[in-house]
Amino acid sequence: MQELTFDVPGVSCQHCINSITKATKEVGVSNVKVDLPSKKVYVAFDPAAVTEPAIKTAIEDEGYDITGEEPGNTIPAEEQGKRTFNLKSL
Repeated sequence: MQELTFDVPGVSCQHCINSITKATKEVGVSNVKVDLPSKKVYVAFDPAAVTEPAIKTAIEDEGYDITGEEPGNTIPAEEQGKRTFNLKSL
């Protein structure tokens, strides 16, 4: 699983959230979150199923400009949320 964050300054309402969510899910994004206060779109996807350019195109085809991009967490899904502890007896 790969994650990316896009800066999308044009997002401002529930319609924006709905259209970006629908468009990105249609191209194969498994998880999307649109944050209105920060104007950011967070996506999680399988790079074997969908490419980064396809995700960007889906957002731009809805009429939104992407002004920045940040890599996200690239930890495999099966490893996310796991922690390893070494326990010693007293």
